[in-house]
Amino acid sequence: MRFDTTRFGQIDVKSEDIIIFPDGPLGFPDCTRFTFIDEDRAIPFRMLQSLDNPALAFVVVDPLISKPDYHFDVTRDDLKLIKTDSTENLLVYCIVTMSRNIHEVTVNLQGPLIINPTQRLGHQFVLVDTEYTTREKLIQSTEDKVDDEIGKTSLASSKETLQKQAV
Repeated sequence: MRFDTTRFGQIDVKSEDIIIFPDGPLGFPDCTRFTFIDEDRAIPFRMLQSLDNPALAFVVVDPLISKPDYHFDVTRDDLKLIKTDSTENLLVYCIVTMSRNIHEVTVNLQGPLIINPTQRLGHQFVLVDTEYTTREKLIQSTEDKVDDEIGKTSLASSKETLQKQAV
């Protein structure tokens, strides 16, 4: 299927690459169909492109990139929203607010996107009674360095492990 996007022009998307967010992400209840767009130069970031609104695309990242000890609890009722009984193979992403200065880039750790890739279902959870905020610094301290080679080797090889640790 072909979809028009504002940032990427016309894209071809296979039906198996469409992720349904039945309630839409927060603030976008009418946007329920999404797909990932990956660019090598953007690693570790991914684009979550709406297929219902050509102008809507979220920059997302694995939350463990920002906060290696990131974790939260989910209930069985939470898991029912994405038709699973287990956190085993779920993907976890957080929406990024970009900035020209890498030290001003923030991630929304309070509203993680949880995706069940088997069912191709996603849901944005809102964590209550948590220390996490919607504007956590991507780079936790000024001493942290951004290495262009991150992800091409270490992130790619440990991505599955990182995703499992988040939930």
